[in-house]
Amino acid sequence: MNVLFLTSTLPRFDGDQQAPFVLEQATAWKKARPDDKLYILAPHDTGAQVIERINGVQINRFHYIRPSLLQSLAYPSIIPNLRRYPWRALQIPFFLWGQYRAAKKIIAENEIELVYAHWVMPQGVIAERLRQATGVPYVLQNHSSDVTFFEKFGRLGRAWAIKILKNAKILFCVNSMQSEAAQALLPGLHHFVLPMGVAMPLPNEARVLSQDEYSYALGTISRLSQKKGLDYLIIAAEHLAQRHLLPKIAIAGDGEGREPLKALPQMSDVTFPGFLVGEEKLKFFDSCYAMVFPSVSANGDVEGLPVALLEAMAAGKPIIASYDTNITLLEEWSDISEAVELLEDPSDSTAFADAIKRTLALRPSDVARNARILKRTADRYRWENLIVEYLLVIDSVTQEKSVEK
Repeated sequence: MNVLFLTSTLPRFDGDQQAPFVLEQATAWKKARPDDKLYILAPHDTGAQVIERINGVQINRFHYIRPSLLQSLAYPSIIPNLRRYPWRALQIPFFLWGQYRAAKKIIAENEIELVYAHWVMPQGVIAERLRQATGVPYVLQNHSSDVTFFEKFGRLGRAWAIKILKNAKILFCVNSMQSEAAQALLPGLHHFVLPMGVAMPLPNEARVLSQDEYSYALGTISRLSQKKGLDYLIIAAEHLAQRHLLPKIAIAGDGEGREPLKALPQMSDVTFPGFLVGEEKLKFFDSCYAMVFPSVSANGDVEGLPVALLEAMAAGKPIIASYDTNITLLEEWSDISEAVELLEDPSDSTAFADAIKRTLALRPSDVARNARILKRTADRYRWENLIVEYLLVIDSVTQEKSVEK
């Protein structure tokens, strides 16, 4: 099968901080089905190659503004870019046209049989237009709140979203909340709830040591943006410091919130290791006793399900996670709920501080038991396993198409 992935973001070079899940998914697919020809079409940015091959997958990057130095919509992320500089919305029509035109060319030259659109907006819009122009079917992957985005445009936007969902062969949602939002728009929608997977190689056995053998009591790794709730983590750490408790905390990653976050700690012991990939990322997980994910809904920008949270589960770490990570929407939540310290409201600094204290007071036997539970659940979400579930659904689409012919 020849498949074209459409995405708004993709790592531009080795060590880039852009989320790699589209490439990881395509890589797992290629490994499982080496005879399939896979293409990814992502926006270009200064310093990125226009065409390259990674792990057997062809990467194409389209220009949407000339000269390329003026392209400022896609990276590091569209929504934060628009919030910071609303005038960048002027680039949206050029982005849509640029990706559509480049995708149509790839379809024609490579006999593409299926378009896989990551995000309903804007890639779903492009996929639907491509279907009309070329007849190539598409599937959608919803990652956050992009379905509800259409409601901002009233009845016209709602009708637009319904059309895109209705004409998709399948909608993949990373959690059940997204599924419910999509079904509210289009009851009976053909959809599946599957998160993005874990590609990071992690040890088969959790390393359970005494806390003083770890560099950090608590760690987190993410894009440093408002929806990650990291300011609440620091406020909780300050609350603990007032009680003369100073656990070492590391906040890894980079993003628009880095400098404001660095200015927050006054008494607490918080460090910022920066953006980490590869071996550095593995070492960081290994250096943390427990992991914390205090995500919050921020101006309509919500989490799908943090991949780093699944990675922490796969590592067998003690975990503190907020409701807004959507961990409770995992099918296996009832199996893992007792192994996770769940935050109802990260802005409640007293409750957050108490959750940290309870996590750091876990007995070694409880840590080992929880690690086994979390690792067993996370094993399903390793890409080498999860891609099988995706492909079973994709196969149902292609087989249906063959029967129609």
